[in-house]
Amino acid sequence: MKFKLNWALFGILILAMVLRVPQISRYPAGFTADEAAFGYNAYSILQTGMDEWGTPWWKLFFTNMRSFGDYKLPLYTFLAIPSIAIFGLNEFAVRLPNTIFGTLAVLGVYFMAKKLFPERKFIGLLSALVLAIMPWHVQLSRGAFEANLITFFLPWAIYFFLSKRYTLALSSIALSFYSYHTARYLAPFLLLILVLYQNLKPTRKNLVSVCVFLLISLPAIIAVIGVGKTRVADLSILSPTDNWSGVAGRRFEARNLGLPDPIARLFSNKVTQTFTNITKSYLSYLSPDFLFINGASESTYGMMPGRGALYFIEIIFVISYLILLIQTKSKQLIFLGLLLLICPIPAAFAKSSGNSATRVAPMIPILSIMVSIGIFNFLETFKKHKKSLTTALIAIYGVSLAFFLEDYFYHGSKINAPSMNYGWRELMPRLSGIAREYDEVQVSRSLSEPQIFIAFYEKIDPFYFQSQSRAWSNFDENGLKFLDQYDGYFLGKYRFGNLNLDRAKTQKTLLVGKPQDIPESYGQYFSIFYPDGNPAIQVSKSL
Repeated sequence: MKFKLNWALFGILILAMVLRVPQISRYPAGFTADEAAFGYNAYSILQTGMDEWGTPWWKLFFTNMRSFGDYKLPLYTFLAIPSIAIFGLNEFAVRLPNTIFGTLAVLGVYFMAKKLFPERKFIGLLSALVLAIMPWHVQLSRGAFEANLITFFLPWAIYFFLSKRYTLALSSIALSFYSYHTARYLAPFLLLILVLYQNLKPTRKNLVSVCVFLLISLPAIIAVIGVGKTRVADLSILSPTDNWSGVAGRRFEARNLGLPDPIARLFSNKVTQTFTNITKSYLSYLSPDFLFINGASESTYGMMPGRGALYFIEIIFVISYLILLIQTKSKQLIFLGLLLLICPIPAAFAKSSGNSATRVAPMIPILSIMVSIGIFNFLETFKKHKKSLTTALIAIYGVSLAFFLEDYFYHGSKINAPSMNYGWRELMPRLSGIAREYDEVQVSRSLSEPQIFIAFYEKIDPFYFQSQSRAWSNFDENGLKFLDQYDGYFLGKYRFGNLNLDRAKTQKTLLVGKPQDIPESYGQYFSIFYPDGNPAIQVSKSL
């Protein structure tokens, strides 16, 4: 029996790889600036030991990666180094690490579920299978999306903790601090639940584990105190984009309709607005609309809005899990429920309208086990028809997977391409071939951090890139948050920022941007089109 179970697990892992690896260079369509940055910085560290700004590799754990001014966490860049060393600097090499860790997350869920519910013989296999084919996880595993790394670290950390291998558990949590920002802010809640669940008492052995945890996480803590606090402040719901003008507007409306100002302030103030926004955002991640109907609100990370994060059929099994939880009040089921409830907390405090598939990625492994428990309870509830229901469920899941794959591979490109910076791979061979004939190539800021795409696709010597980036390094000192807000920075003959048409009249110039950036009088030299036929990038010659 054990031999058969091992082969079943092996088959599930192969299935997970098959759904995550093939054609990752093409799907999701496009290649984001963040993906290009992870890849080029890995290439730069491999070649020079420094990132694009000339920061030594070891400092990145203390400072994060400055990148575009967004200070990315460094782990994904380092994970991409081996594949880039083997396959070269290309989309496949940059995305490959995430497919591997996405598959290993399936293995982690297997061990976590098996450890949490040892009395349920096949719970580990079923949980692994549910995660292997989960639309949410498949989509996040196919791009260089660092948020997906937490779906690897979380189940392994919980498994090690439940196995009383506390040093490995805490090391996994500490390493996750370098993967995605959510991990850092979720950790206190996670550790509290784990300690209470295990009824853990302080011992000398546990103290050693804590010391290891602090040692590994120290650079991340320093980064949070330093540059990280600026990033947090920028993303926090406590510093809204409208600078609280919405609150002032509501008070103004109320006063105009006769409500005294002191009373208007009781109803419309920063506290009430913040509480409302946090509550709405938090609940949006637990809503059926996000989980089963419309899914993510954005397609920037290869997700397809309009498709639930889970399969629609799984709403039955989540309800089945909740019924079992109410009936039994099982410690394990309560533990899982608490884990799920803490997952949206960091996301709820971030600026967004909710439904960000990346910020609540920790929910993914938890939901896979919940669904599996729900399937078991559903079949047990109708055990007289267990055999026929099992057959029906296999058929339904098979059809659901087929519809998801058809949607993803044959319709997803139309959805993803505009948000995934589609067109650079198609543009650069043609652009670099003719750029040498021109004095200058102006690239519009509307193309989102264009310098990193040119560096990536032209494989620009990192030493040369670092020599050029020194001239840009004061952009934040000028009050700019991101590099692409800087007008007029150069990488060789490439100029980035607003298209300067007066400058273009004085020299032989190529203009590169979105069609709306370039006056119609300049005409088209050539254009790159989205998969649906709409223009993505236009190249024109100066008059």
